[in-house]
Amino acid sequence: MDEKVVYEKHPVTAERKAELRQKGYKIIDARFAPDDYEHPEPMAKVERPSKGLNVDQIKAALTAKGIDFDASANKPVLAELLDKADQE
Repeated sequence: MDEKVVYEKHPVTAERKAELRQKGYKIIDARFAPDDYEHPEPMAKVERPSKGLNVDQIKAALTAKGIDFDASANKPVLAELLDKADQE
């Protein structure tokens, strides 16, 4: 029986590994993929919760979620906090 191979950009999250392994794939780092490789299971594009929000809106969202943050932090730092909170 031939093993199905999927080339996935590393690091691969535990959830993604489980999803691909459940489908019978052996996971290999995407840097080893052949030039003509087409991924059979592309990842769904996930929108970041912070996308399109300004600093005040991100701060409000963090406050609503009960997440502590440095009030003087810049937008990228605040956005990362908000995006990570929604992944957990």
